Amino acid sequence: MTGTTATDSPLQPAAAQLAAFVAGLKYEDIPEDIRDLARDCLIDAVACAAFGRRFPWSEMVLAEATETGGGGACHLPGVDGSALHLPQAALALGTFAHSFELDSLRKPGAGVHPGATVALPALEAAQERDASGRDLIVAVVAACEVMFRIGAATLHTPEKAGFHAPGLTGPFGAAAACGKIMGLSAEEIAHAFGLAGSFGGGLLAFARSGQGGMVKRLHLGRAAEGGVLAARLAGRGFEGPASVLDGDFGLLDAYCSDTRAELLTAGLGQDWEMQKLCIKSFACHVTAQAPIHGLRNLMEEQGFAGDDIAGLRLSCADKVVSHHGNSRPVDVMGAQYSVPYSLALSAFSDPADPGTFMSFDANPRVADLATRIVLEAHPDKRKGWGAEMTVRLHDGRAFTVDAETFPGCPETPLSADQLRHKFDLLMRGTDRNEAAAIYGLFMKLPEVDRVAAAWREIYA
Repeated sequence: MTGTTATDSPLQPAAAQLAAFVAGLKYEDIPEDIRDLARDCLIDAVACAAFGRRFPWSEMVLAEATETGGGGACHLPGVDGSALHLPQAALALGTFAHSFELDSLRKPGAGVHPGATVALPALEAAQERDASGRDLIVAVVAACEVMFRIGAATLHTPEKAGFHAPGLTGPFGAAAACGKIMGLSAEEIAHAFGLAGSFGGGLLAFARSGQGGMVKRLHLGRAAEGGVLAARLAGRGFEGPASVLDGDFGLLDAYCSDTRAELLTAGLGQDWEMQKLCIKSFACHVTAQAPIHGLRNLMEEQGFAGDDIAGLRLSCADKVVSHHGNSRPVDVMGAQYSVPYSLALSAFSDPADPGTFMSFDANPRVADLATRIVLEAHPDKRKGWGAEMTVRLHDGRAFTVDAETFPGCPETPLSADQLRHKFDLLMRGTDRNEAAAIYGLFMKLPEVDRVAAAWREIYA
């Protein structure tokens, strides 16, 4: 149990209880393995952002952020030139991190992306406020504990109505992280949450319209920016409703068709939600990750190739069928969001290399196979990312496997070497010495007295 009294007043609104937890959390309260997960989240987020910087949608957001917020104290990984003010830095980095479907999340899924909306805003706030490495770790842990619980309490139902969940939960994570770095009081952080509820947004129209997929990348940038603004305004005395989470017309009431409000504070300070951190293996939607892992293992074990596959059937969650079943995507975002297309692409190319997903529409055999992949909702797979997969080959053979996990899940975490491999892979476009210095900084983060000075030293 932490030193906070967050759970001692069950009649308080959940936002007040969560705010008290954030304000009271200390480095010494956090188990070592949870601190290590916060470090890993930061390492992965920076690598995802550095890789995501190269895309045209990121370039447009950076141009806007630089024009409106240049001359600040926040240096961005992978970006040369002047630094940005904190809100614009959060906008840019949140977009970069989510720019190519590589950033971290929670398992079981809850509509949260901690790398984009917690780790990176916290890193930039630590630069602006000259915080220590320990301060940064505490902020990441505190914010993940808050955001993961909020996502869990929604039961992921906002997406059934067409809302993109990370755009709703993200502002709360960024507000918690930045509020902690800023040293806000529990009352001020509660107000920041009240404001964050009005900064959330993001529609899933891109998933059905067949175009406009760039906007999905922006949802995480806007969420990160919104949380930063919420914390900064709360620090100036701006007030928000205490009932923002569990009251009438609050988040759960307004966006969700089914909820479990008790999950907002369940086990707070005792059961660490950070243990549910999930780091992606492949540059596509998370619902394709376990099937891809299962398919690639099957191909290696049985010695067949993509051209040998006559058809493939997945028994999976109904949300995968309704939201991720488009077998004829027309752009990169649609391809990464499509389970059939991502599977087909992985049958012909190495999915661990993000460059594989940059070659959308380059191989007609991929497009053909995608149309022969059938998704069907299965009652035993109502929740989660797992699927029962049956692969039929042209020679008449058929194989059925349960694809339930992939490297990076809490039950199958990445080893230190695997995490470093992903980091190095994503940092290939970054100067080698710069990349090594960033990795070294995070590995010694508890001993860093001033994050801003250490970061400036890398870019001196």
